[in-house]
Amino acid sequence: MIRRRRQSSKHLVGCALVATLVGAAVFLVAVSSSANHPAKGVQANIASRAGVSVRMGKIPTQFAGQKPLFTFNAGRAQTQIMMNKKSGCPASERKTASYAMDRGVVASTMAPPQPSVISGLEAMTERAKQATELPVQAVILDLDGGILDYEGPSNEAFNQALAKYNKSGKVGIDWNLHSKICGLRIQEMATVILDSNRLLDRVDPENFIKRYYEFMQEKYDSLELVPGTMDLLKALKAKGLPIALATSSTRDSLERKMARHKEAMDMFDVVITGDDAMVNFGKKSTEMFLLAAERMSADPKKVLVLDDSPMAVWSAKAAGMYVAACPDPRFTQDYSNGGPDFQVTSLVEFAKLEGIKTEPLKRISGEELPKAEFNDMPITVGFGTDLIHTATDGSLTCDDKITQAIDAGYRLIDTATKYESEADVGRALQDAFKRGMKREDFYVVTKVWVNDMGYSSAIESVEKSLRRLQLDYVDLVLIHWPGPAPGKPEAQQFGWENKAKRVLTWRALEEMVRRGKVKSIGVANWTIRHLKETLAIAEILPTVNQVEMHPYYTRDRLLKFSTEHGIKLMGYSPFGRGRLNIINDPIMGAIGEKYGKSGAQVILRWMIQRGVVPLPRASSENRIKQNYDLFDFELTPEEVTQIDALNGDKRSCSIDCHSIP
Repeated sequence: MIRRRRQSSKHLVGCALVATLVGAAVFLVAVSSSANHPAKGVQANIASRAGVSVRMGKIPTQFAGQKPLFTFNAGRAQTQIMMNKKSGCPASERKTASYAMDRGVVASTMAPPQPSVISGLEAMTERAKQATELPVQAVILDLDGGILDYEGPSNEAFNQALAKYNKSGKVGIDWNLHSKICGLRIQEMATVILDSNRLLDRVDPENFIKRYYEFMQEKYDSLELVPGTMDLLKALKAKGLPIALATSSTRDSLERKMARHKEAMDMFDVVITGDDAMVNFGKKSTEMFLLAAERMSADPKKVLVLDDSPMAVWSAKAAGMYVAACPDPRFTQDYSNGGPDFQVTSLVEFAKLEGIKTEPLKRISGEELPKAEFNDMPITVGFGTDLIHTATDGSLTCDDKITQAIDAGYRLIDTATKYESEADVGRALQDAFKRGMKREDFYVVTKVWVNDMGYSSAIESVEKSLRRLQLDYVDLVLIHWPGPAPGKPEAQQFGWENKAKRVLTWRALEEMVRRGKVKSIGVANWTIRHLKETLAIAEILPTVNQVEMHPYYTRDRLLKFSTEHGIKLMGYSPFGRGRLNIINDPIMGAIGEKYGKSGAQVILRWMIQRGVVPLPRASSENRIKQNYDLFDFELTPEEVTQIDALNGDKRSCSIDCHSIP
């Protein structure tokens, strides 16, 4: 249900367009209310089979039949626009003295405003209302509209650029239209503005953008900080709280905007720009907020964000952070995810930081690294599906080979997005289920590839893997590599450091565990250095590290460290990819002859007795069966030691994971 929101006296009538998708139909519902005369709610049941109910009000006469110029609905955030036919709230009427906003603009009519535990903030959500104090390790501030009054001069520059083309000057851009475009990139802004002025058919948006920047250039020297900004920055520094500035602007744009405010810029411990992280619709993404928290070594759940755009509020809340909105009284915002936790009523008052409890940053030393208490991965031989292809004559498909492995006894199946074998695994599993096997009989492993590292991209990667696998959950998801290998083409796709990518991806996998989509999470190709880093920040600890392992590359130090921290190892390329000829080593031959086994079977048995899950690949049915036939013999401790001694740290993989920063 959509609740009516009380409007300020300067905006007696508001109109929002809400798109509700039910089945294949889209319904546009207009919602209106008045501060002095709230509209009588009328329940309208839309598509009763879906149970959708919308509160509607009578639309004032002056808006009857009015076609909206633009509807902005991005991600899961929607902008509510004040469609007043008057000229909007001029910049001269902005309440700059205290940066206060009429609480009636955002307060629900269902309940009176609640007093906040923090001076200058009004509690909006239940978790904010229930807080007796707010434990904070760090603060993230917004640039445009947060600490810098940028929208007013920007609005003026747009109108100056329009005047060059729109000689009548009757439409222009007022705050109603500015509300719609404030969440867009500059290219989309130009298109919307020109279209609303009926100029799009004869004015090139790129030329319009150039004119806008020409007029904006002369305004950079006059941009002012929002009153109370310096008080807040000084108070945060005095309290020992690290401060980050997060903006979707480029670094060059940031430098132009803050050229007059070097003192303020010097007070930020971390600055994140649109050059550093993925940006959604010109606004901050969850990655950007998590990156800021990571660079300040802060727990995201103990970070307070001051921002106002719906997309930024949604992104910060998705990261688990507390959010305080800094509204601009010239237009209003509506939110689809419960909105901000707090509403800024006075930046000057908030600078007192009353109700803020400073929590020290916790930096974990190597001696304090935690140990995973739960690890359900069975120590058995797994079936690797990398490079398992359909026969050239089409007689045997990849899923046929996986089915052969299942029939031979394999129950741990390893796949990955990069292998392009997930769909084959899914078909083979569905076939097994039809033949009476159960989902819990199998342990399915997949991985997030380096191009999908990041918070939202990793979540999307896991969701796609589940669809390809035709499963409701995956037993284990790994991050495939610590980052792109130096010199590889993928390395050029990363605009910021690998460490931040690893942290954000790990946070995404933790979220998928909480959603019940993944049972355990881990890593692949992690060195001890990478493991220490992950253990230090993990809320859900890694249970597995999949690495190259064979008798010529025994990984003794890594195995010891992993075992001490509850991490099991999976070993790929147990035969050295055929390049090292390990299976024909005389030691393997002698031991194999004793037990009537092949050199390959001796190697796989050696790995299992070390507590490592081997992942051999095989295409022939005979080899698939042979690799699983390991449980009728056992190596002596002396034979295990004899094989251990063959180590020469020889890799068969072309990528050295130690070289990934």
